[in-house]
Amino acid sequence: MYKYQIIAESIREKIHNNTLKPGEKLPSIKELVKSSGYNSDTVIKAYQLLEQEHLIYSAQRSGYYVVKSRYERKNSAAKIDLITVSPPESIHPYKDFYHCMEKSINIYKNKLLEYDKPQGMDELRTVLVKYLMNSHIFTRQQDIFITNGAQQALYILAAMPFPSGNRRIVVEQPTYSVMLKVLQCNNIPVTGVRRKEEGIDLQGLEAAFQAGDVKFFYIMPRFQNPTGFRYSKKERQEILELTGRYGVYIVEDDYLADLEIDEKQDSLYAMGEKEKIIYIRSFSKTLLPGLRLGMIILPEVLQESFTLFKQSMDLNTPTLTQGALEIYLKSSMYRSHITRTKRFYQKKMQALRTACQEIFSEKVRYHIPPTGIYALIETEKNTSEIIVNCLKKKNILVSSIKNCYLNDFTESEGIRFCICTCKEEDFCTVLQLINNEMMKLEKIKIKKDRLKNENKF
Repeated sequence: MYKYQIIAESIREKIHNNTLKPGEKLPSIKELVKSSGYNSDTVIKAYQLLEQEHLIYSAQRSGYYVVKSRYERKNSAAKIDLITVSPPESIHPYKDFYHCMEKSINIYKNKLLEYDKPQGMDELRTVLVKYLMNSHIFTRQQDIFITNGAQQALYILAAMPFPSGNRRIVVEQPTYSVMLKVLQCNNIPVTGVRRKEEGIDLQGLEAAFQAGDVKFFYIMPRFQNPTGFRYSKKERQEILELTGRYGVYIVEDDYLADLEIDEKQDSLYAMGEKEKIIYIRSFSKTLLPGLRLGMIILPEVLQESFTLFKQSMDLNTPTLTQGALEIYLKSSMYRSHITRTKRFYQKKMQALRTACQEIFSEKVRYHIPPTGIYALIETEKNTSEIIVNCLKKKNILVSSIKNCYLNDFTESEGIRFCICTCKEEDFCTVLQLINNEMMKLEKIKIKKDRLKNENKF
């Protein structure tokens, strides 16, 4: 370690453990030279490094001050978090993307002073056309819209009229809980169709289409939130055949497409008729969740209405982040990041699968995908929230998938695992606690059933 790195690490540690507090002034260069015994060039280099990390800032003629710690002070009790979607420091591309942000400011400084197109920057959409070819998605720049995350795209699609005038939306059950909230906020009629690990209920799906008034079918073909389920090629072809027969639009939410490890797993958009498929992709989950950048490919007939509704929400998606993403995609940085991210999640899913095999009996059903960020542990009805609350008391955060169902849908429940921040060595601890609670609840159920049968006689 170089001398300037030793100085920087010492100050960094004091900031992280809150010995140096936000706003506190650091020793002057002269003072630090005297106390450390290093020369002024070494001290200046250390301060410059900490500035680049945004831990300190310089005030002209005043000196250096602490910005804030990048880490919150931890609770006295250790917390195991299986809820938060946030890439760990080992894989997050903060430094690379920050560099792209600086480049974006330099290149697009004039555009920052004015409003851009509501559809998104031409430069970014041009790069996306080329980038999407890697996923066998062939589209035109004019068909791509940039949105503030995938969620904005979903909200607009739910609210805007479609040419058919139909209003009802068909969703998988379970499905993305935020989508259900979007539909509820817009008072949209919804029909749910059962989806299990083996696939979707095709008879139920056809019945939903036969009932008519279908605006679109919302679907997450791979790495579904909340289950991690994915469709086989055969199942995708069956879904496309069914929607084609009834003339139903598909809204394909392909939010984790970049984590796909099977090159043969094409999107529905790549396989089907483009005039009836709306394709959504997000960069938030694979890059930085706070980035809030998504994209949507729209059939031409829907573009005017989508533009009108987007303008009513915001005049344009922020130019600065669009420019940074354009630069990031054009460079080799994004490819390197995705390769690293795939390996990370594959390794964690394998560790989770091994832990499940060690702890659960054959009675317990679970789904651990080969990669992605979500996995599912199935539970009996009316038990998942009991287990979640029990673990919460032990400072372990997991979530039930109960809010991913429509109110009138009576299905088995489950516990969703988000593996982003949880350490591999904590998987066994959490699974053992879940297993213990499931066994307790099973004993209570058996006892109640026995008493009920005895009372019959």
